[in-house]
Amino acid sequence: MNRFGIWSRVLLIGAALLFANARAASPADGFPSHPIQLYVPFSAGGSIDVTARALGRALEKTLPGASVVIVNKPGAGGAIALGQVARANPDGYTLGVFMPPNAVIAPHMQAVAYDPKKDFSLIANYALTTLYIAVPADSPYKTLNDLLADMRANPGKIMFGITTLGAGTHLATARMMKERGLKTEYITYGGGAQILTAMLGGQIKVATLAGEALPYVLSGKIRFLASFSSQKIAAIKNVPSIRELGFDWDADVWTGLAAPRGLDESIRKKLENAVAQAVKDPEFQRVMESMAMIPQSMSGAQLQAQFEQSDKTLGPLIKAAGLAQK
Repeated sequence: MNRFGIWSRVLLIGAALLFANARAASPADGFPSHPIQLYVPFSAGGSIDVTARALGRALEKTLPGASVVIVNKPGAGGAIALGQVARANPDGYTLGVFMPPNAVIAPHMQAVAYDPKKDFSLIANYALTTLYIAVPADSPYKTLNDLLADMRANPGKIMFGITTLGAGTHLATARMMKERGLKTEYITYGGGAQILTAMLGGQIKVATLAGEALPYVLSGKIRFLASFSSQKIAAIKNVPSIRELGFDWDADVWTGLAAPRGLDESIRKKLENAVAQAVKDPEFQRVMESMAMIPQSMSGAQLQAQFEQSDKTLGPLIKAAGLAQK
């Protein structure tokens, strides 16, 4: 073999070794090696908290070596939790629930400690949160039209319970009120679990909330008058959507995961794949059904597109409601 041939082989072997070493040095290979913290922007007991915990358990199955610790950080429309994520080390060990309240609504309403368009690496979507108009089982309102008719006859006297001003529960209700030319006042409770306590205690007669009320609907203590969602939940498929009741829109709420900006792509992709598998986990799906939520897998890129579309849609609604920061 001539000298050129020998050096060619040496170069090829060297290149192969370099490729192997680069592959071995991928940050995703040793991930995870210690617990992952998942920041939830609402208090314990609500649908977002319950399903985030179920997702954490599912990820411990689909992401070898993973241990997921839930950190509840309610407040400021979810901005406190997402602010914690934005300031964390972008190593994959700090994740946060990324959804319209903290990714879109809060930044339009107030100064927040992050830029949702620049400060995050989006992992994946895992759920579609459905919203419902609910009343106690003994309410005189049997249908949504009963409620709206009474509101028209008694302007400003019927108050809605919601999680917080600017939340999906508020904006969906406000949009419905505006389109029907109705007025209402809002009582904020900070979370779905607190709304349920108030309703069962007789302190509130109507509320917009998420699927944490489903067990009380199935047990006959609460009644859903309508759903803001475009999709039906099997257990309550007879509940009409507002689209079926004459409105030309719905208010589905996507729910995903975000990491701090700068996350290595190999780790982000590993997390994305693990979430896609976790969404298929039977126990995760059972918990989702119990919370009247829909498992929904989106890639990080799809979640980014959904976020951008929601920002275009919700921004004007927030401004119209007089809630946009000056």
